[in-house]
Amino acid sequence: MSRFPRPGSHKHAAPPTLAQARRLSQQRPHDPRVWKDLGDLQLHSHPEQALASFEQALRLSPDEPQALERVAKAAQKLGHADRALELVHRALRINPDFAIGHHRLATLYFEQGQFANALPSIERALALMPHDCRMLSRKGLILNRLERHGEAIAVFDKLIEREPGDYSHWNNAANLYKDIGQLAKADKYYQKAVSLARRKDVLPYSNRLTSLHYDPDRSRDYIFEVCKEWQSRFGPKSVPARPDVQDRALNRCLRIGLVSDGLRQHPVGNMIVGVLEKLPRHQFELFAYSTSQASDHLTLRIQATVHQWLAIKHMDEHTLAQRIRDDRIDILIDLCGHNAGNRMGAMALQPAPLLVKWVGGLINTTGLDAIDYLLSDSIESPEGEDAFYTEKLIRLPDDYICYDPPPYTPDIKPLPALESGFITYGCFNNPTKVNDVLLLQWAELMRATPDSRLLLKGGAFGNSELREHVQAVMAAQGVAPERVLVEGPVGHKSLLETYNRVDIALDTWPYSGGLTTCEALLMGVPVVTLPGPTFAGRHSATHLVNAGLPELVVDSWDEYRQRVIGLTRDLNSLSRIRGHLRDVLMRSPVCDSQRFASHFSTAMRAIWQRYCEGKPTAALTLSKDGGARFQGEAEAVDIQHPVEPVREEGFSFKFQGKIVTLDHGATLVASAQFVALQKLGAFSTIAFDPASRIDNAKQLALLGELHYYPHAALGNGRATTLYACLDPMMTATLEPLAAQRPGARVLAQLALPTLKLDAINGLSSVDWLVLDNLNDSLAVIDHGQRTLSDTLLVQARVNFAPTHRQQPDVGLISQSLARLGFSFYRLNKLQHDSHRLQGESPDQIQVSHLVCADALFLPDSARLAALSDNQRLKLAFILHTVYGAHDVATQLLSALDSGLAERYLKHCQNTSSASMPTSNQVEALAARQDDGLRAPMQEPQVTFPEEVAAYLKTIYAEASVILEYGSGGSTIMAARMPDKSVISVENDARWAKDMQAWIASASLPSPPVIYPIDVGETGPWARPKNARAWKKFHTYPLKVWDEPFFEQPDVILIDGRFRIACFVTAYLRATKPMIVLFDDYLDRPLYHVVERLFAPTRFVGRMARFDLRPLAEIPRSELTWLVASYNEVAYAQ
Repeated sequence: MSRFPRPGSHKHAAPPTLAQARRLSQQRPHDPRVWKDLGDLQLHSHPEQALASFEQALRLSPDEPQALERVAKAAQKLGHADRALELVHRALRINPDFAIGHHRLATLYFEQGQFANALPSIERALALMPHDCRMLSRKGLILNRLERHGEAIAVFDKLIEREPGDYSHWNNAANLYKDIGQLAKADKYYQKAVSLARRKDVLPYSNRLTSLHYDPDRSRDYIFEVCKEWQSRFGPKSVPARPDVQDRALNRCLRIGLVSDGLRQHPVGNMIVGVLEKLPRHQFELFAYSTSQASDHLTLRIQATVHQWLAIKHMDEHTLAQRIRDDRIDILIDLCGHNAGNRMGAMALQPAPLLVKWVGGLINTTGLDAIDYLLSDSIESPEGEDAFYTEKLIRLPDDYICYDPPPYTPDIKPLPALESGFITYGCFNNPTKVNDVLLLQWAELMRATPDSRLLLKGGAFGNSELREHVQAVMAAQGVAPERVLVEGPVGHKSLLETYNRVDIALDTWPYSGGLTTCEALLMGVPVVTLPGPTFAGRHSATHLVNAGLPELVVDSWDEYRQRVIGLTRDLNSLSRIRGHLRDVLMRSPVCDSQRFASHFSTAMRAIWQRYCEGKPTAALTLSKDGGARFQGEAEAVDIQHPVEPVREEGFSFKFQGKIVTLDHGATLVASAQFVALQKLGAFSTIAFDPASRIDNAKQLALLGELHYYPHAALGNGRATTLYACLDPMMTATLEPLAAQRPGARVLAQLALPTLKLDAINGLSSVDWLVLDNLNDSLAVIDHGQRTLSDTLLVQARVNFAPTHRQQPDVGLISQSLARLGFSFYRLNKLQHDSHRLQGESPDQIQVSHLVCADALFLPDSARLAALSDNQRLKLAFILHTVYGAHDVATQLLSALDSGLAERYLKHCQNTSSASMPTSNQVEALAARQDDGLRAPMQEPQVTFPEEVAAYLKTIYAEASVILEYGSGGSTIMAARMPDKSVISVENDARWAKDMQAWIASASLPSPPVIYPIDVGETGPWARPKNARAWKKFHTYPLKVWDEPFFEQPDVILIDGRFRIACFVTAYLRATKPMIVLFDDYLDRPLYHVVERLFAPTRFVGRMARFDLRPLAEIPRSELTWLVASYNEVAYAQ
């Protein structure tokens, strides 16, 4: 709707209240406008209900763009971005000039970080509705994220002129001025936004509070007063009582809540993930409340540590606070502060017995009365600073964070000054931290070190106005512009690589570096810091002191310059420092997650015990040996930990020596799986990398044994040619087929020596051989027969569509290895492509052309029989850990000890049911010893009638989370679609195992989880043979809903056993609107009994569709039948 009145309109009917809108929906259930109005009123506080209302409007008007956009808006709010995108695209196909649809598309792209895609969408919307201020504001936000600050400022200046009473425009403009370092102007705009927003939005105040910490002219006392003022301005007028804990046992397992926007690749994620992974599960249950919808590799690691993961972006403060109370959280930890996504309003409602502030916007006191403790250390919060915190301080004995370096960290290159002849200073901190006071100090330093350079790098430096300002300030101090290099943003890995151009890092003031300081040390670059007046100014100091580098922390600007100049005077010494810094950091408490987890555990239990004893909060200090003492107490706290549960004798692989792995082509080392393998400490890897693709070998070597040889290849011992291609991924010692792709064009031909495998001194044998498809694998085999005589497994990547000349196919590899006693086992990691028509979406058709795969070869029967016990254990370990081949691993272990094999199977079952498997950990839960080496299953096919299959594919395409009862071709259909979460419940043990094995060998955009359920003996169609296991029957529909990884589905397909009970489960447990597709429904009247609960909304062939909505209350009159429905069983004949 336009934000301006229509010309000629003078009277407007008052909008209906929520109660009136509900009554209207009952009186006029076939009017889509009524449902849209109801959804509009529900959207803010009850988005799940709004989605159901909008979907009803869409059912009544299936081709109306406005209805499609409203459903998309609700789906977006609930975090279902893929579905929202599909709906918006449908709306725009119906009406390409639908301005609101283009606006919705822009917001979706914006939230996904696709700012370049968002801009043309919002510009199209504005072309259609040029006076819409909401759309113009979105454009300004997009321009900001594209680092086009000048254009963005012009947008918000225009909006302020149009709507001077809208605080959001002043706030957004202030953010831009802050980003480009104009702090005084930013503060003026923030204060205007604060005065306009008053109590209705805390965001401008929080933004101003953060901005003050960057300003060199603001005192600690002034900032502290602004922090404290938050409570009087925004604290709740009536503060609810804290939850009353009934179980105050000192040594019980504690429920810890984590509220954060940064549970992802983010400073918060980097600083907590290692700690969370080390916390004992019997001591703490973690509950994550995420305000971000982003997900990445760090998100997955964090999710694996928590008991519950909840997206809370759509919740208001009171709803969130009530949810935390309902979860019975003992200690709630805020990881947002006053930063983006913060939920300070919920914190102020005191939803837990104890509230703690830790990383994430941790730059000072929060100013909230509700927060009891703040996690710090003695460097961040020196003695005498307690008066400047509204919280009681917990001073940890080391750093207040634990840094977890990324696995893609590049290797450190030699000191740049040795080659360039001049010193390069660097600073990669947030450009807002680079102020004129700091630039004047840096200019004086550069005048004292003639010929030196300064390299600044950061997002806002993409703004030409800021770059010019920096160079002008430096030039006015006599530093020529060519000595000051100011560069804009790059990806994180490239940013780390840029440290290889820097000799010494200069820290910022008064707001110091944090994560960037750790990253500089990781890359061998020393950082010199002058601590600032607040917590925000002492991040670098604590990292340096706790890394064992206190000499890099100074007390004055004179000492700052002297320390830097001292480092420049001895380049050989600086070079030696560079070579050791990473190791110094990694071995220090800054990166010791186990030590930090122990101290964290002690701190949490200490404050819990004090709470249980009824004592008031007090400052807590931990000693280096982990002792905890509260202020005013003479004795340390006697920490009461829960008793660790007695563990049954479990299974573990125990073999002598490491698994010697030879990786020719470095495909294994380059894989994401390699980091996890390195951390196991079981592999000794030798990698030959002819194309020198690996740039973080030294970092990987810190995780486990790795011998890396760049620009080297195995072969026949004679020189070969390396074909360097336009696309580096095509570079190989095999000549590229130029017609395959544009990147195959050869740029240079380089001579490359090769080494015979059998000629490598000291390498008597290889346990696991990995061959790529870009180099001469046959030559490696032919000239390695002695070394490969005891090899346990060979993985050879083979092409089915050649990309290089003389690329051996699977037949040639098989023949060559057969002579050495190997037989083909299976294909793994199949990679497909499709022959799509031009303009056809990849989502619209299943990819079917097999391009390449990893062929696996095991010892033949004669060699297998001759394996030693230790070799069998090693081979079983590789098959289990790398390939998920549990059937073969079981067979190998059975030959050693049947009891060992039984413990292994039990281990597999327990591991799989405890947490959500990853694509490399899909466990064969129902594997049996008598399975033998059966042929792998072929890809399951969809067996529905054509009409039903097409409809199912359409529904699956719009869903994010899919639950199936019964697995098969539909499971693979869903797995072929990107960005899906697919769980399939299966009670046929052998079928489940075969499905898991097939999935493990395939390359799927959305690998599904096959969830096996044991319902006793089964017969044809996996129906129970009898009622002996009747106590387990209810687990088929119910158990998966209680798993920690389970998400409420968007779609449920009922196509397995216990179908009535599956429907009842969905009916009872749905907490959001969801579609239930019930197969074989139309022609089986016994299923129609479910209509006493809900009527179908549509039939497609034999399938019925039900559109379930969350229950307001369980119908008591149906309780007897609901319970009895779980005993409705069709037994095998």
